[in-house]
Amino acid sequence: MFGTIVLTIATLFFLYTTWRSGTAPAEFAERLGLTVANAGGYNEIRAQYAGFFFAAAVVCVASLAGTVPRQAAYIVVFGGLLAGRVVSPALDGGIAGCGRTIVALYAIDATGLALAVVALVLQHRT
Repeated sequence: MFGTIVLTIATLFFLYTTWRSGTAPAEFAERLGLTVANAGGYNEIRAQYAGFFFAAAVVCVASLAGTVPRQAAYIVVFGGLLAGRVVSPALDGGIAGCGRTIVALYAIDATGLALAVVALVLQHRT
């Protein structure tokens, strides 16, 4: 049951992110501290955020439906997000200059991964 709750919350978060980045890419980018300069920027926000998070939501829904192993949704999605968040500051020398939204995403992704790991452990105990 815990895993189902984690996947449902993740699905809703991913769909919300898909909607916000797909329907208002300039505002979405601004919250991340980015500026959309031209049509290419709109395209990238929609592709990189709306597209990716829609795919992540589909993986979660497929996992809830039993057509994809839960491990795929738990670890691949949150693990991938967190891995990128660990590598980037290592290359950039920290997170100085990052806005509040970006800093909050570190906590959100880490929490998501932690909940996913707990759900995975609980799944294997039953």
